[in-house]
Amino acid sequence: MTRIPNTMIRASAGSGKTYQLTNRFIWLLLKGQGPERIIALTFTRKAAGEFFEGILTKLAEAASGPEQAKRLGKDIGQAESDFGPDDFRSALRRLVEEMNRLSLGTIDGFFHRLLGMFSLEFGLGGEFEMMSEFERKRTRLTVLESLFARSQGDSVGRESLIESHRLATAGQDRRDFVNSFDDHLKDCHGLFMRVPEANRWGEPARIWPTGNAWVKQKQDLAKMVEDWRGLIEEDTFPDKLCIAWGKVADHLAGWVSGKSLKPKSSVIFDRALAGLSEMEKGDWELPFDRDVYCPSKKFCHKLARILRHCVACELETKLTRTKGIHSLLSAFEEVYDARVRRAGRLTFADLPILLAPHEGQAVLGGNGPDQIDIEYRLDGAFDHWLLDEFQDTSTVQWRVMKNLIDEVVQDTGGQRTFFCVGDPKQSIYQWRGGDPTLFDRIKARYQAGVGGEFGAVSLDESWRSCEAVLNLVNAVFGDPTVLQQFDQNQTAADRWEAIWEKHQPAEPRAGEAGHAMYLTVESKEDRWAMVAHLLGRIQPIANELSCAILVQKNKTVQEAVDFLRSELPNVPVVGESATNPGADNPLGMALLSFFRAAAHPRERFNEGHVLLTPLAGLLPSDQDRRQAALRDVQRDVYQRGFEPVICDWIGRIAESNMDSFAKWRAKQFLDLARQFDETGSRDIDEFVPFVTAQEAADISGASVVQVMTVHKAKGLTFDATILPDIEGSRLDEVRKDALHTHKTGEGDAGWILSLPGKDICEVDDQLGTALAEARSEGCYENFCNLYAGLTRASHGLYVVSTAHKPASKSLNYIRLLYETLAKEDSRPFEGAPVPSEIVFERGSFDWAQAESMAEAAPAVEPGLVQAKRGHVRLAGRRASVHGSVVLAGGQLFAAGGSDAISFGLAVHKVFEQIEWADDTTLAKIEALREAMPEVVDEVARCLANETVGKRLSKPEGDVPLWRERAFDVVVDNEMISGVFDRVHVYADRAEILDFKSDRVGDEPSLEQAAKKYAPQMAAYRQALAKLTGLPESTIRCSLVFTHPCAVVDV
Repeated sequence: MTRIPNTMIRASAGSGKTYQLTNRFIWLLLKGQGPERIIALTFTRKAAGEFFEGILTKLAEAASGPEQAKRLGKDIGQAESDFGPDDFRSALRRLVEEMNRLSLGTIDGFFHRLLGMFSLEFGLGGEFEMMSEFERKRTRLTVLESLFARSQGDSVGRESLIESHRLATAGQDRRDFVNSFDDHLKDCHGLFMRVPEANRWGEPARIWPTGNAWVKQKQDLAKMVEDWRGLIEEDTFPDKLCIAWGKVADHLAGWVSGKSLKPKSSVIFDRALAGLSEMEKGDWELPFDRDVYCPSKKFCHKLARILRHCVACELETKLTRTKGIHSLLSAFEEVYDARVRRAGRLTFADLPILLAPHEGQAVLGGNGPDQIDIEYRLDGAFDHWLLDEFQDTSTVQWRVMKNLIDEVVQDTGGQRTFFCVGDPKQSIYQWRGGDPTLFDRIKARYQAGVGGEFGAVSLDESWRSCEAVLNLVNAVFGDPTVLQQFDQNQTAADRWEAIWEKHQPAEPRAGEAGHAMYLTVESKEDRWAMVAHLLGRIQPIANELSCAILVQKNKTVQEAVDFLRSELPNVPVVGESATNPGADNPLGMALLSFFRAAAHPRERFNEGHVLLTPLAGLLPSDQDRRQAALRDVQRDVYQRGFEPVICDWIGRIAESNMDSFAKWRAKQFLDLARQFDETGSRDIDEFVPFVTAQEAADISGASVVQVMTVHKAKGLTFDATILPDIEGSRLDEVRKDALHTHKTGEGDAGWILSLPGKDICEVDDQLGTALAEARSEGCYENFCNLYAGLTRASHGLYVVSTAHKPASKSLNYIRLLYETLAKEDSRPFEGAPVPSEIVFERGSFDWAQAESMAEAAPAVEPGLVQAKRGHVRLAGRRASVHGSVVLAGGQLFAAGGSDAISFGLAVHKVFEQIEWADDTTLAKIEALREAMPEVVDEVARCLANETVGKRLSKPEGDVPLWRERAFDVVVDNEMISGVFDRVHVYADRAEILDFKSDRVGDEPSLEQAAKKYAPQMAAYRQALAKLTGLPESTIRCSLVFTHPCAVVDV
């Protein structure tokens, strides 16, 4: 049997990574491999969809005729006669038949599926949910509040928390406890989850294995400085040097750890710190003002003692701060894990941590199964692994898959394989854990482990970009001697040189017209005017070209969109970054103030804002009557929900007060209101932060100019791209106060430290090396960001920046472009709206019209025929959806806390834990009492009630039970969606139980409530009949009102 090779492909931008993956998948199918035995993973749903679509399209075309079959056979490396249309047709049929068993998706989706297979072993009760970004942020704040509240009744815990905060902010003088804590969570929680061991955070023994040589002196710093200051006059220094030393002494006498050790503009201090080792020996030479001075040994020893003391103090502060951050994160994680994860509420970042935890990492209380148990059960599931965008894989993600892939690579029969594609030059996700060095480590490991049978291939022929675009890309990145200037450690430059090959256009692109320009303007503000001018020259809408403007940060997206919409009103411009449709416009802000005013009538600011908007004309002018009207709004929300109330008020705003943008945002605001209503809550104080936190990207299409970040554009192709946002600081800059992770040769964390400043790092060998590593990592990622941006264009590439200033020493993008592209004299850009220069140009603007004509040439005016629609667009009806809830009773049910609806959501969660009510049920739910005593009390009363208890008890025989089962069914051309609370499915009948926590008591109020829910239960009956095949007449629907412990049939 033919051996199937293991292969790693390093594919440059546009060289066809997806093409290679689809070919590999098809080749495996033709070799007789079962499609369900192949797993292909990438990072986005869009990429996964394109991958699957590519496979289907290729197989369908090859199955259509002999010539198409020969062409695909050649593409996958087979002789033309090896496979015919029947072979491809058979492969397509097998693929479609096994579609429900395919494993083509995202890495996150695969991890989610794995956890679902082992959810019981992880103690998740068989079910878990993935939180949205809004839920994640809200939950984090809830846990913080819970942590603070818990510490109030525990003096030891409170002191411990305060001490951890004091240590974590050592040298920073931060007194805003909550915001400081939240900042640490945003910046460091992901790192903590990847590296939870305390002995790696600020541990001197790991940083200095042979011992920490920096020891503080017992004598007071100010006293040491005064002793040394007296030697300045005694030495043979000129007056100018004595004055300089005096300023250094003044600075050191008042210095405290956490402040800059270096005095302002002090060259002699820099030289003193750099010459510390010679100074300690007493033979230090000081170059100063074109002369060289040799201070006395006594002078040298005393100054060296001071400097060593200061360095030791600063290092102690950094070590202490790092340990303090770990203590804070550990305290947070203990509560978060117990209250959130163990309740089955997870984020995608949790999944690889759960599936492959660090040794001793107590995620979910440390009760999960051993990783080896998971791998044993999965090892036989897949024979072939295909991984896309491998350069973005993190060490944590790889840890989950590593042993499984090791098994297939070591298969002696060659019938189980590993295939991955990626481009280390596009590794732009290091900030979220992506490890570009993993690519080379895996290659070396597998080539050494299987006797060189692990193949590695490089692809540098571009099927995306024409020659003009590639000329600019090659010029910027093709000279390693230039790149070395931007990386003092040269590690980044060396890594880049090792993987760089000159890019060539593939044959179809080689002769195509294109245009690449590097333009400079006088000011940052002029960049946007130049972008507008370039759009006018390219005419992307008229020429039917895809066009993107790429920037570095999300906030710049909106800045560019606002300018271009005002400058080019007839050009549709959309922002692809996350916008806030509920609060980024006057209508949304007015509506939010309107609801705040209704919820908090004593706070006059919101009411004052409303009176400045068109909503003022819809409210009474009298203060008392206006307050009564706002109270009616709050009452209306509780009765009907936010969406219908908002719809009514928007409908009353005069048409003249609503432009097209406001109407668009009004629809989006209503959509957000509908989403919130689906959570079941009617709390205005929850609705407002929900709306303000929701982010969405503007909808884009073919005939628009898109503005997005480089990260968003990764993997996409445009006819033209404009890069106007490459200003910035040096490429190897390290963020101040950021935690540095020193990695081992295997990519694992050796130690973590909040690095001190450059001047201190460079006097210590270990820290000097660490700083150089951090700078090189930052520099390499910045190379990758620029490369990813420059390689999105197929035909038109336009880079715009301010001009390089010869006196500037900043090693930034502008300097890099100037060094690599300014090989010829620049010339004015004729017709530009602002003063500008052309620094680099290949091709001309004629490409845009030529490309448009080339695309339009084959088009033939089609005849129109009346098409019959086979399927109608389904109307949607949502019966109900239960939102998620944080099971933290102290927060949910405290006085002034959440409303009755949120209480009801928690009641649903407790009932969800009950399978069949029996003598053990109360004991089981008792474990939740500490977190939610009122909820447990209400559920316990229901269980004690004879009628309710009987309905929840196990019937005779085998009766399937559904709990919190979501559904989407089509009934009479209408899509009905919802969640069944509880369903008992008998052989010839079924019953639906729906829990309601309405505060009803007497018979009339029960009847009124039941009447209100009748349409919902009717929809449930229709849906269950469709799902089970049972007649609607055999389905019993009952409402269980938990407050009065009553059951009402509907």
